[in-house]
Amino acid sequence: CMTAQESNQDVKHFTDKYVQANGLKFHYLDWGSSDNPSLVLLHGVGQTCHTWDLFAAAMSEHFHVMAFDQRGHGDTDWARDKDYSRASMVKDANAFTDELGLDRFFLTGMSMGGANSLAFTANYPDKVEALVVVDVGPRVEPKGVKHIRDFMKNYREFDSLDKAAAVIHKFNPRRSLEIIRKYTVVYNLKQLPSGKWTWKYDTYFSDSHRKVDIKQMQDELSVAVKKIQCPTLLVRGGDSDVFSLD
Repeated sequence: CMTAQESNQDVKHFTDKYVQANGLKFHYLDWGSSDNPSLVLLHGVGQTCHTWDLFAAAMSEHFHVMAFDQRGHGDTDWARDKDYSRASMVKDANAFTDELGLDRFFLTGMSMGGANSLAFTANYPDKVEALVVVDVGPRVEPKGVKHIRDFMKNYREFDSLDKAAAVIHKFNPRRSLEIIRKYTVVYNLKQLPSGKWTWKYDTYFSDSHRKVDIKQMQDELSVAVKKIQCPTLLVRGGDSDVFSLD
């Protein structure tokens, strides 16, 4: 959620880059100087690396920031076998950071990316200097998960970017329409031959036949978090229906 002040600031320069890792071509944005400590950012489901643009711009003075599109999202390859398991996404993050020569770095993830960050840190503890997890934990609320899935399932095509921005703003009114139009729809959507616009992510993520086993997720992440030893900051949205205070 961005403030009015933030909506008026310009995003600082970033570089679009690609790297081959774990059998896929990954798109990522590179911010700041490589002389600074490395910070890797993982976005949420249905989103892209541009989710982090305003945050990355602010952090680029202090960190070398790398935000990448996870498999099946943005301008990264889709998985041909439709393998979008957390285990494969964690392997992607490991291969991605290996290809970039990142032996140790700061890691921040939100929602799906936050869950992936928890699992990654548990499996590769020597790589993570410190961890920030945004609005997700070992236990998530079914109501919030359903809210997100319903949005993804019910809104697949739009007549224009402006209409897409209006729909997204209704879903999340805390983020200004200006910010959504400038930093969200431009990067999250692609135009179809018909002239309409659709999401860049693999439609598998919004397929009604795709099963999400919340209990299995909770069991796996509950085991994972017990292994995490590095300094960790947990951030919760004040009105979150996904992650409860409990």
